[in-house]
Amino acid sequence: MKTQLHPPAHGRKVYSKEYQEEALHLWRKSGRSASKVAAELGIRPHLLYHWAKRERGAAEHGGTTLSPKMTELQDRIRELTEENVRLTEEREALKKSLGILCERPPRGMPKSSK
Repeated sequence: MKTQLHPPAHGRKVYSKEYQEEALHLWRKSGRSASKVAAELGIRPHLLYHWAKRERGAAEHGGTTLSPKMTELQDRIRELTEENVRLTEEREALKKSLGILCERPPRGMPKSSK
């Protein structure tokens, strides 16, 4: 029975940002198809297209790339912050109104007749 020193790598490979940039640079400057460049690099062609699309999106949005999940989370945080401000204002208004309603009328004021 063989023993493995390292568990087999399952799942997706993670490529560094520098590797992605270099692969895109090589693809663009070579004038060859994504399939040929990807075969030389030992990756799938769709990765080059994906990295290029993400790079274009980053350039259009000021250099930041956020995954859809992060964008969704930021939108949710913004909604919750706005709701928190609204609820805080409502609570303060209720506190003030409760204080006014609980005040005793000044002495000497006639009571309202029913």
